[in-house]
This record gives sequence, structure tokens and C-alpha cells, in this order.
Amino acid sequence: MDKETAAEPITLAFSLLWPKGRQKSDAVLIEPGSAVDLDVQKLVEFIASDAKKESHIQDVFKNLCQNPETINCRLDVLEDLLNCPALVECWESLMPVLSELRYYSSHRNKDNWSDLIEVIWRLRELEHYIRCVTDLGQTFSSLPGLRSQGLIRLRQLVAEIQKDPTYQKLGKELPALLVKINSLQSITVGVNLNAGFLPCEAALLSVNSEKFTDGPFFDKLIGKSEWKGIAPLHRAPNESEFTNPLMIPLFKDIAEIMRKTIRPLSKALKEFISINSRLFVKLQEDFIFFLGAVNMVNTLLRHGLPMIRPTVAEKEKRMFDASGLYSVNLAIHLLHPRTKAVENQAAGQIADAIVKNDFRLDHKGRIAILTGPNRGGKTTILQAVGLAQIMMQVGLYVPAERAELSIADNVFTHYPAKEELERGTGRFGEEAQRLRDLFGKVTCWSLLLLNETLSSTSMGESLFLAVDLVRVLRLMGLRALYTTHLHQLAANIERINKGSKGDSLLFSMVALVKKEKDPEAEGKPGEKAAFKITPTFKIVAGPPEGKSYAIDLARRFGISREQLLVRLKERGKLK
Repeated sequence: MDKETAAEPITLAFSLLWPKGRQKSDAVLIEPGSAVDLDVQKLVEFIASDAKKESHIQDVFKNLCQNPETINCRLDVLEDLLNCPALVECWESLMPVLSELRYYSSHRNKDNWSDLIEVIWRLRELEHYIRCVTDLGQTFSSLPGLRSQGLIRLRQLVAEIQKDPTYQKLGKELPALLVKINSLQSITVGVNLNAGFLPCEAALLSVNSEKFTDGPFFDKLIGKSEWKGIAPLHRAPNESEFTNPLMIPLFKDIAEIMRKTIRPLSKALKEFISINSRLFVKLQEDFIFFLGAVNMVNTLLRHGLPMIRPTVAEKEKRMFDASGLYSVNLAIHLLHPRTKAVENQAAGQIADAIVKNDFRLDHKGRIAILTGPNRGGKTTILQAVGLAQIMMQVGLYVPAERAELSIADNVFTHYPAKEELERGTGRFGEEAQRLRDLFGKVTCWSLLLLNETLSSTSMGESLFLAVDLVRVLRLMGLRALYTTHLHQLAANIERINKGSKGDSLLFSMVALVKKEKDPEAEGKPGEKAAFKITPTFKIVAGPPEGKSYAIDLARRFGISREQLLVRLKERGKLK
């Protein structure tokens, strides 16, 4: 096997996303329901920044990496790019070139295309190919030391291409070939008229290196512009719309002349048949992902929000340990230009609006029972944990100040469901069915996020079922975060841990609130003082508060019993 043939498969198989080639065991498809519950699409749109790129980013997010080596290789590439803005600038400038390259390479060799079109498109393909190699080569040569094996290998491939004799010959001869093809700009046709001044005969007179343009009739008569027509410039209609039979043989003559003109170019291009542009065509998708990732990290850092490279922990540890964690989707929401609350805010103000939390699941406690008031940040921390795990497993920095995460075989969620009347199951029946299906998939390596699960039945039944549920989770040994209003469940954690088997201990977390006397809602003498409850969105390990502050929240929103009675009396509906 010759050197050229042997090197080609290595070059074409190169990928920054899959450094050793994609294996079935290297990734699992993300659970569709989890992607919806966690609103992964919002993150995809933010990274893509362009609807045309979304499908590429979505494809990456659909596959959660299971191989720590692949994840670290992606993180290495991202880290290098963040440290090498010149390479980022080069990639961004090449994106339109890569799009053209993909277009030309994918549309060549069509059965119904003429040799003329085939040659022209091959020339354009090679032109863009040389641009990619040249720009990347120049940028790589000026960079400081790279650490990522992916970019080091890409630099080596570009250098190997530049040293190849065939490529070097192409670089010398292509400019002249392009001059020839670019010189074919127009043709001159002579048309004879009959006695009625209608076209009756036509012949091709010349092939020209300049284009004809529109021009006033008078300008042509006095000779001001040789290449301007004396009438408007008309575009050729579709072939099916030809009505003048004279035009059909004329266009055939033109095509034949062009074929003869292009024949030397076709012969010259045969020398470069071994050059394949698929390396850069395939790399475009990798570039889209990494450029989007760089933009995401830099945007959040610019607004004072931490983004950190996560440490990929051993799978066997089944841990999630993050400090200064926040929901990236909440940040994206606040960064959205139509979010009036933060319009015209300077960098840092958005960071002040986001509360960061520490969250840890490990051998000391893998199942967190989180209680707290409504709108206290429970669902937000649930989303933060799920998105951080997914981001790590697609090779991205995570929204935290520090993060050490074990790989999960998948991320599973169970969010409240709307009642489906047409199925006749009711809300609880729907949630129960989804919970049953979920336990046909989860393993001890999974990350499970339960949001108010079993809250759609009576308090007593919910507590009974929830206790049994967490006992099963403890026995399985997986990681889980369970947000709930069942304060008694959290209060009974010690008894559940002692009375059930498994190596995943339960522990209690609580969403803190700030409690102050409300001077505007002071009670009458002898009545309990009214308090103003303000969520802090801080999530900490600790015992449950024992209540959800429903009465205080009702006062806050003006729907306490006393407030409703006053309102009805004011309307004259009560005496």
C-alpha cells in the first residue's frame, strides 16, 4: 500500500469530538423527557447563537459521553481555545469557507451534471481547501504550546498536508487555473434579423473576460461603454420556458464551446484527484460546537458568572460535588435582551442577581431530600444539577466555581404532569405510570431528579409512598435529588437510613428564607404577629423547617383568609 493511500483513512477519520472514533459504548442517548424537563433546548440555542447551527449542537447534546478520556479530550480542546483567541478568530473566519467547501464537495459528481460544471465546482472546492490549509497552518505556526491532543494532531495533519508534493504542486498551479476559469465571464452572440426585424439567425461570436451590464441606449450610441447593453439585461428563463426555437441550438453551441474551453482544465485537475476535502467538511461540525462553547464561556465570564472546567471523577464514586453552582438557563434568561429586568445592566449586575449554591452527593449522602417554600429555588437547583451533569458529559465547562462529577449512565427526571382526561388516569395515574417506566431504566450509575413526585394524592398517601420510594432508591445506590413539600419525609431520614439497606444514605436539605415582621400586616391584639417571608434561594444541608410558610405566602400575595374577608366586605358582599 502506498504512502498516500495509507495516510488517507487516518486523515478522513479525524475528529475533535471523537478522538478515537465513536464507539457504541462511548455514549448513550439522553432521555428525551429529561431534556424537556431540564429545558436543554434553551442551552443549545444559546451555544448555537444561529438557527442554522442548532442541529449540530443538538446532535452533540443527544449523546452523553460515557468515556472519561473522550470527555477530557474535549475539555482539553476547549481549554486551549479559551487560551488561544487567535485560533478562535481563525476558525470563525473559516466558517463561511467551510460552508462553501461543504456545498461544493457534496454537490459534485451528480449524474445529471455536465463535465463543465464538474470541473468548475472541483476548482472551487480546491480553492477553499487551500484556504483552509493555509490559514490553519499560519495560525498554528504562531501559537504558543498547545496542550490538547486533538489540536496537536490537527496541527500535525495540516503540516503533513502542506509538505505533501501533490498539495505543493496544487498551490503553485491552482492560481493559473482559477484565472482561466474566472476569465470566462460572458459571450458575444451575433443575431440576424428578417424583414420584420425579428431574430431569424444567431451565432456565437466570442468568449469574453468581462461581464455585460445594463446601460442607457444613448450611452451605447455615443460609445461611452463597450460592455453595456442598449436594452435591459435579461436573465435566461428555465429550460421549460424556452419559447424561441432559435435559442435551443444556440445554447447547445455555447455549451459545446465552453466544454472545449474547459477541457485543458479538466486534464490538469486529474493530477490532484487524490486530494480530498472531507477532512475539513467533517471538522466544520466540530468547529461549530467548540466555537459556540467558547462564546458561551466568555459571555458568562464577562458578566461575572463563574465557568469552570469540571474534574471527571471515577464512575465508581457516584458523586456530584460542586461549589458556587447555579442554573445556566437562569443566567441565559437574564442575559436575554428582552428580559426587561436586566436591560442596560453592566457586567456584574446579572451575577449579583443569581444566587450560587454548594451541592454535594457522595458516600456520605447520595440522596438529598430538599424541602422549602414555593418559589424558594428548589426547582432551580434541580435544573442546575441536571444541566451541569449533562454539560460535563458533552465536554463543556460547567456553571460553578468548582466541580467534581462522576459520569452518569443517564440523567432521569420526574416532574409534575398535567392531568390527561382523555386517558382517564388522572394526574396521579399519569405520574405513577411514568415513575414505573422510569424504574425500568435507572441503575446505580444514574442521576435521578424528582420534582414534587407523589404530590398529586393526599398528604398521608404521599408520605407513605414517598418513604417506600426513597427506600428503594437507597437500596439501588444511585444519586438522587428529591424536592418535596413532605417535611415529615425529611424529618424521618435518620429512621429511614437505619431501617433500610443500601450504600446511598439520605440527607436533608432546605431552601432558606428570610423571616421578618411585616409592619403593614400587624395582627390585632392577641393575634399572632404577621411575618414577611422572603426566599433567599440559598440551599443548604440541614433539617426541614417543618412548614412551607403557606400562611405567610398567602398574606404576601393578598389571599389570606383575613385579606379575602376584607375584600369581600369592601365590595359589600359580606356584612
